[in-house]
Order: sequence, then structure tokens, then C-alpha cells
Amino acid sequence: MFAGHLAAGLVLKKMERRINLGWLFFAALFHDFLLGILILLGLEQIHIPANFAQTHYLTFTFPYSHGLAASIIWSALAFGITYAVLPRWTYKERSQAGWVIALTVFSHFVLDWFVHIPEMPLLGENSMKIGLSLWNNLPLAIVLETALVIFGFIFYLITVKPKTNLARYGIAALMILITTLTVTGQLFADTPPPANGAAMSWIFQPFLICGLAYWFDKKEV
Repeated sequence: MFAGHLAAGLVLKKMERRINLGWLFFAALFHDFLLGILILLGLEQIHIPANFAQTHYLTFTFPYSHGLAASIIWSALAFGITYAVLPRWTYKERSQAGWVIALTVFSHFVLDWFVHIPEMPLLGENSMKIGLSLWNNLPLAIVLETALVIFGFIFYLITVKPKTNLARYGIAALMILITTLTVTGQLFADTPPPANGAAMSWIFQPFLICGLAYWFDKKEV
């Protein structure tokens, strides 16, 4: 799940249109951004299944970035930071923006719960782990992710009604590119990536993706 996470940002943009889509995309990808940092620090780990060439997915030890309790904490912090950096907005507006960012952050846990094997801890590493293992049915997982992106973009077009061609066509092109890369990466990745290489991609990809989205959406807010 990668492109599918961005669909949450497209949908939740409706709740507070003044939040730039670049920030919503970063919130949606925050868990993976944090995962990359924690892997480089040695605090979380990537594991390569022996049958990776058949399954095409990695497994993880990631209680601090992807656990349920951790996700709630990161979402609460996202709410607080958003509330704090908008001093010129009214109390109601700041609260609304905070909830939008917090929900976008937490959406990452919900969507990952569908696809990951039971490896997402509820509290800490030694607590019960959950996951519906949709990755074990890769074609279905790909169909679901693609459907999320299509739904998210159509919902964005209908409800947000972007005013500029840059927002409409720029976001469309970005989502098509990311979805294509996500799907092809899942289907044809027979060789697992090095742990540090994967971690670096999770750190730097959000800056590129969110920077483009921020630019496309800049004149909309």
C-alpha cells in the first residue's frame, strides 16, 4: 500500500479545503517516512521472507511507526502541531484543520491493517499483532489499491472542485504515475531491496511527491 494512502488525503481535503494537498499527502505517508528514519537508526527492522520472489512483500518489526498505540500518539501530535501553527485561524477552524490532519495520519494504520500480515502491534512489540494479510492475494490487493486511488481522485474532483488546470491535471498525472509505479513494483519485484535503500526511499519520496502536490494545489488555497 503506497498510492492508496494518498487517496485518503484526496478524500479528506473536502473537510478543510484551505489545507494544501501537499500537507495532506505528507500526513498520509508519515508512518512510512518515520519507518525509514527508524530503520536507519536501528530501532525498527525490515525482514525478507524466504519466498519473497513469490509473495513480493517484505515484513517488518515496526512498533514505533506502525503500531496502533503509536499511530494514535502520532495522530494526536499531528493535531496539536496543526492547531499550534495556525494562530490566525479561529478556534473552530484550527480544531477542524487539526482533525483533518490527524485523521489523515491515522488512515495509514487503517489501510495497512488490510494488507499487512499480522505484524502490526496493538501496544508494543510484544503485544498482540493484527493484519488481514491481503498481500497474500496480490491481485486483489492491487485491485483494491487502484480502486482507492480512482475513488479518491473522483471524490476530490466532485467535492473539492479544483479551480485550476494545474490542480486538476497535475494531481491526475501524479496519481497515475504513483499508482503505476506501485502496481509494477508489487508485481515485478522479484529481488528484495536493500534495507537502507528502502528506508532512504521512504524518507525522500514524500518530499518529492508532497512538493509536487503542494505546487499543484498552491493556488487553490
